[in-house]
Amino acid sequence: MTIDPVIAAALRVLLALLFATAAAHKLVDFTAFRIVLHDYHVLPLALVTPATVLVIATEIALAAVLPWSASGSVAAWAAVGLLVVYSLGIAINLLRGRRTLECGCAPSTYRQPLSEWLLFRNAVLIAAALALTLPRLSRSLAWLDAVTFIGMVAAGSAAWVALQRLLALEPRLAVRGAS
Repeated sequence: MTIDPVIAAALRVLLALLFATAAAHKLVDFTAFRIVLHDYHVLPLALVTPATVLVIATEIALAAVLPWSASGSVAAWAAVGLLVVYSLGIAINLLRGRRTLECGCAPSTYRQPLSEWLLFRNAVLIAAALALTLPRLSRSLAWLDAVTFIGMVAAGSAAWVALQRLLALEPRLAVRGAS
């Protein structure tokens, strides 16, 4: 199985954008993210601040390295690893019944409590990162590939923003539906 080089390039850029924006919102409100990480109750208190720094540093590194195909599978596997860690934290807390916790996935203006949807979203992101570990199809690129790349990045970015906003609205919609 192989992956088309244009699809691979679009996935690399989209994942890099995701990690760049994730790191940016965590850096803007470091204390809030540290509190979110603490509230997950999966780390001893002494490790919360170092883990906060490590998560942000890893996201920045992935954002910087993923767009370049030379980083290849190493960056893709690192992205998979980080997304799996995020998913485990979410799953552990969902199993504990802690659905009101902030996920820490987005700026606090788009509050996102833990839900199964976040696990599904992360599974899709993991699949995208895993696709980057596939060998690339060897073919000549044409001008239409540039248009395809731009369209894929634009559509993927728009879909991501829409999904983030829907996930943030979901708890409020559920409350309205119950009343």
